[in-house]
Formats: sequence, C-alpha cells, structure tokens
Amino acid sequence: MNETIAKALVDANVVKFGDFTLASGIKSPIYVNLRVVPSYPESFAAVTEELSKVVKKIKPDVVAGAETAGIPLAAAISLKTKIPMIYVRKRPKGYGTNQLIEGELEKGKKVVLVDDMATNAFSKLKFVEGIKEAGGIVNDVVIVLDREQGGVEALAKEKVKLHSLITLKELLQYMKNNNLIDDDKYDEISDYLEKNK
Repeated sequence: MNETIAKALVDANVVKFGDFTLASGIKSPIYVNLRVVPSYPESFAAVTEELSKVVKKIKPDVVAGAETAGIPLAAAISLKTKIPMIYVRKRPKGYGTNQLIEGELEKGKKVVLVDDMATNAFSKLKFVEGIKEAGGIVNDVVIVLDREQGGVEALAKEKVKLHSLITLKELLQYMKNNNLIDDDKYDEISDYLEKNK
C-alpha cells in the first residue's frame, strides 16, 4: 500500500458513505470524489508527484488528461516531467474545430492517458479510442485509484495496461488501521466490493 497516497486522499476527505450511483451506472455504498484533490494543495502535490513517477517509467511522448478529472492531474504531471500535454474530451464539443483532442498530437506518438479513477473502465476505453482515432498510440492508462470492479480486465482486452497508485481496498484498510472507519463499515464495504468485482 502507498501510505503517502492513502494519507493524501484521507486529508482531502475524498471518501463518502451513503447510497450512490456511479458514472458506470453501478450502485455503491461508497463514493470516492477525487475531483476535490486539487483543492488541497499538499494532497494534490503528493498525488501528482507519485503519478509523475509512474508516467516517467512509461516514457510517453505525450500525457493526455481525460475530461474533466484527468486534466488538472495531467497538467501537473506535464509541468513536473516536461512531457507535452493534451486533453481528450468525452465527446466533440459540437462547434469550432469539433475535435475530441485538444492540443498538439502527431500521428504515431506514444500517449499515456491520465484520469482520477477506474470502476469498470468504460469511459477509459472511449478516451483511448479517441486518442487512437487521432493517430496516437496508447498502451497505458495511469490513475490514482482503482475500485477493482473490472477496469484492469476491460483495458487488458484492448492491450492497454492500467496503472494505479492505490486500490479502494487499500484505502479502506488504511482508514481502518487509523481508526477512521469502524470494523462494521469496513466489513460492509469490503463485502460490497467482493460481490461487485
């Protein structure tokens, strides 16, 4: 477990318990809002530093931020690594150049997609497809948190590797170890994750 990341996410208060519907359509008793991390500069610095380490190992030509949560992450990585950045939209904006990709992307360049998290990776596949259509080569997706609900497998089918800094189970374990959640809540969420892989 990456305790630096676990602490950074806890400090940014990203975990909420309740009854939620995720972007994937899946119902969940836990919601992780990583979009708030840039509002906590120390947490944001820690997260983007760790993401930058992963990206440097991949050695891409371009870092692509996924709209919208991946954009601030990719911008920070680009500044730290000096790797050029683009961002990829969920859908063309419908006016102007009507492009999915914003920024300079030459055909044949190796691109790493950056986003906040993955559940089943359905949205990641769409972003990857958009980059490939624009001529980029995508073999890697880098995220902060993996909910471990099918994302790794879905991307692997497209020959894309998912790299995460932490899993939801690890974050929950850290919270339990530091008395931030009780055993009952930990067991309830662990049981949910086990049943919804």
